[in-house]
Amino acid sequence: MQEIWFSGIHSSDQDGREKVKQNFGLAFGAFQRLTSILESRKKESAVKDYDKAAWPFLQADTNGYNRALTEVLKLIKETD
Repeated sequence: MQEIWFSGIHSSDQDGREKVKQNFGLAFGAFQRLTSILESRKKESAVKDYDKAAWPFLQADTNGYNRALTEVLKLIKETD
């Protein structure tokens, strides 16, 4: 579990940290389902069609989209 989940909770507040862990555990099934949904939405790299003037922009958009999905997937993983 990433430390970001505990933002706003002082490190000495063990009760607060445990509550977050419990909430995370309760949502575990939903996170597993969300993981499969997000994985299925990842895009393949844009086809290298250099004849299209916008190809670099399509590639950059695909990369950014996948990077955002990957960041969310890392956040909902059970462990680092």
